Amino acid sequence: MKHLALIVSRAADWPRGVKLALAGRRAGIEVALFVMDEAIAALAGDAAGRSALLDDDCEVVACATSAHERGLGPDQVGVVLGSQDDHAAIVHRADRVVAFT
Repeated sequence: MKHLALIVSRAADWPRGVKLALAGRRAGIEVALFVMDEAIAALAGDAAGRSALLDDDCEVVACATSAHERGLGPDQVGVVLGSQDDHAAIVHRADRVVAFT
């Protein structure tokens, strides 16, 4: 199966990342997102988008450092808080990487 990695760091790109991830899942592609920097607030504030991704079996990991810098914990972000090790693992197993940075 093909694997797509999406890296989202800008809040303005969060909706595009969600749409691309869901389109990938509809095409039968495994999708993982790593969300960091400004996009953390967008992720935390978009319960519907986050739920759609999780319900469609997308892997979503938020950068713990970015979340903590913004005073957000796992309950506010709504997904696993990870590190750059998680970022590297997501990119490593991907056939394609799209970075919204």
